Amino acid sequence: MDLINKKIICELDINCRIPLSQLAKKLRISRNVADYRIKNLEKSGIIVNYICSLDLGVLGYTTYKIYFKIHNGKVAEKNFVKSLIEDARVIHCVKIEGSFDYAVTIAVKTISDLDDFLSNLKNRFSDLINDYYIGIIIYSKLFKMHKLLLDYKRDILMQKSYKYSGEGKQITLDEKDKKILRELSQASNLSIVDVAKRTKLSIDSIKYRLKALSKSPVISYRALLDLNKIGFYHYTILLKIKRVAQKEEEKLMTWCLLKKNVLYCTKRIGYFDFELNAAITDINDLNDFISEIKKEFSEIIDSYDVIINSQLLKLNYIPF
Repeated sequence: MDLINKKIICELDINCRIPLSQLAKKLRISRNVADYRIKNLEKSGIIVNYICSLDLGVLGYTTYKIYFKIHNGKVAEKNFVKSLIEDARVIHCVKIEGSFDYAVTIAVKTISDLDDFLSNLKNRFSDLINDYYIGIIIYSKLFKMHKLLLDYKRDILMQKSYKYSGEGKQITLDEKDKKILRELSQASNLSIVDVAKRTKLSIDSIKYRLKALSKSPVISYRALLDLNKIGFYHYTILLKIKRVAQKEEEKLMTWCLLKKNVLYCTKRIGYFDFELNAAITDINDLNDFISEIKKEFSEIIDSYDVIINSQLLKLNYIPF
């Protein structure tokens, strides 16, 4: 990609609802050029779709990451994947290569909901599921594409943490808010007029509610990218830590913040304590990345695992 395409992607990663004229002005290109470039990025599959990211913790949800190891069985596996995709509680599902076969993130409000989810899967696919590992997500730190594509340290100023455990102050959404978010979940670049038509709400109501939702729980409206199409592989590095004192945790988070190719990092409770997601170019890049982690954090890392994310099957932050 050339510099203009990279800048367009970065701006759409910050806010894909930005008016086309405003985007063009910001990048000092014509509106027609901006429109043409975006359409080509969509056509080529670099931009997959436009999603709405939510801070689920403030909505009372607890988020769990579950890794499944399965036996061979094409028909059963196909039904297993279909079941995951169709379940609203599943907000993220990825086919992976490594110690496990699928990584699934679910958002539920009670332990009973978690038990119901796992029990149904184990009962329906008892012959397919070989093993699974589960962890509770505490928080995630998300980084913008400026860091990866433009080596831009603006992220140091704008980076935030988002909690995924339903504790502390929470907000409640009414049905109109939920209706709006459902429409924007997989098409967050929709115009206000289109959202109003689809939800059958007034334009003024949509404007008012979007403004309120953008304060909380909406984290961002962003373009979802296919990293493979821009020369990267998506790797997950799972870290088991000997001790997790605040000083060591802050050092790890700062390292992730400053490391150009770290996309996001997550702290959780479970066998592994931290999950780092990185954009890797090749095996040498991966080796260098792992070597640097081991060197920087040799005193606190007990063990680690490396997983490659081979296919994104679902990403929808709306569990309702």
